Formats: sequence, C-alpha cells, structure tokens
Amino acid sequence: MPKTEDTPLSLEEIETKILDRCKDAIERILKGFENSSEAEKSIYKIILALGCLFYQLYLMSSQKRLDLSTWLDSGLFYQRKDLVGRTINSLFGEVRYWRICLEKKRGGNVCIPLDETVGLTRDNFTPGVINKAIKLVTRSSFSVSAMVFSCFLNWSPSTKTLEELALGLGREAKAYMEEYNYEPTQDELLVIEIDGKATPTATKEELSKRRGKRKKEKCCCQRHRGQENRKKNKRIRRKKGDKSKNGRSITLAVMYTLRKGNDGLYHGPYNKILWGSYAPRKVMLAWARRHATKRGFGPGTSKMICSLTFFPI
Repeated sequence: MPKTEDTPLSLEEIETKILDRCKDAIERILKGFENSSEAEKSIYKIILALGCLFYQLYLMSSQKRLDLSTWLDSGLFYQRKDLVGRTINSLFGEVRYWRICLEKKRGGNVCIPLDETVGLTRDNFTPGVINKAIKLVTRSSFSVSAMVFSCFLNWSPSTKTLEELALGLGREAKAYMEEYNYEPTQDELLVIEIDGKATPTATKEELSKRRGKRKKEKCCCQRHRGQENRKKNKRIRRKKGDKSKNGRSITLAVMYTLRKGNDGLYHGPYNKILWGSYAPRKVMLAWARRHATKRGFGPGTSKMICSLTFFPI
C-alpha cells in the first residue's frame, strides 16, 4: 500500500529520518554561513526540527511498549483495528503520532491508553507548553504572553487559547490550595497579609458609552436633562451579583514566615504563598487560619503571628 501523509510511521522509519536530518545538518554547517546571526538562526531551526522527531520517536516507542491488558481484561473495551493519528503542539513544534483507541462496548467516550499513560490532555498541547504558557499569563497579559512565547519558540498559542488554558487550570486551583502542605520548619514568626480590591467587570458596551464623545445638552436644567437621558438610555435590570460600579470584590491573602538570624533581625520571606478568591472575606480568613495551623502556628502556639488586614473585620 502506498504511503500517505497519515500512514503510521514505524520506529525504524523515524530513526532513519533522525539520522538523515543529522547528516544534512552537519553538511549544512560545514558549508558555512554568511555570519554568526544566520548560523544561530539556522542551527536553532535544526534543533527544533530534531526535537519534533525525537518527541515523535518517544511517543511511538511508548505506544509499542504499552500493555493494554489492564483495559481489555476488564471486559469494558474493545480495540479498534486501525491506529488513529493526532497532531500535538510541543515545545519544538507540531508532532504527529498514532495511537491505539479503545471503545466502550456499551457506548460512551473513546479511551486512549497512550495519552492517559504519558500524561497528554485533550488540549492538543504537551505539558511543557501548558506549563510555560500558564507561567507567562500569570505575569503578563495574554497578548504579551503570546508575543514572548513566539520569541523563544517561533510559534505560540493564540490569545484565546492562552485564556482558555489559564481558566481551565484555574478551575483546579481551589482544590490544590486546600491540599497544599508545608515542610516542617523552625521559623519563629508568621506574617499574614489580607487585602480586598474590586476587579473591573464592565462590559465593552458600557465602556464604549463612557468613552464616547459627549453630546451637547439641549436642556439647561439638571432635572430635565436627567429625565431626557433616562428616556434615551433605558437601563437593563441587573441580575443577581451585578454591581452598579461594574466591579466585583476579590480578596488576596499572602502568608510567609521569617527567621531570626545571628544579628538578632528577622530575615525572609520563606515559604511565601499567595491566594486570591472572589469568596467572602470570612472564607479567606478561615483559609488563612487553616494554613497557619499547617505551618505549625495553630491555636495555643507560643510562636509569634503578625496579621495585617486592610479592611474592617
């Protein structure tokens, strides 16, 4: 059967492609470049291309070593005859691989043992890409994160995809923070800082009204001018949770410990953690209390606790 673009590659074929690419790269480098800048760019592209091939080899070799007895012996699945192809975005670029799919006998979602075993999600991105993207979006805007990402890897997820990755991972943040544990330390002072601030929630329609050019008022009386404006701009009844100031209160809690040095001064911070939530302030204070206990500063402790709250309790 003739080879097509979606025909699964064997391990031997991938190995041959890697060796051929390495030979071509050596020959290209020996021919020389005009300057060091061109050489750097060309070598970097070669490394990324080889990285894609090596990652493809890793996935296909993992598929070959995979033992399907755990799924098939359960009696819930049956194996498809043909391998199913998939393209995934890695740190090196797009990688095409093929894997075995199992279907439930009584209907339901398809099970892909390889993806479950190696830790690939349905997002079409490798864990390394997700990790780098999330770290960027927590420190800069989505557009800036996409630009920085592409500067280093020659490609980037779209701003919409970055936002979806951040929101998807953020959904699991609450459970992660509840299970977060600390290593036992001999720190003598715990500092807790809690503050609240309203994040803007104004819609694009509301912002366009505010930023538009002001029309000249026909009425000179403030009372009649207000009546005219209310007739022109009818307000939509707010839903539960909508605020008149287009803001929603968020509470931030920061916790860290300090250690007393030989000079008699407190040094740090150590084991610093920050958590923000739209939950009520009492919930955030209770969270701080639980985590203070995990750090060894529970009720009845002789250690010092310094708590700073910037809102009335």
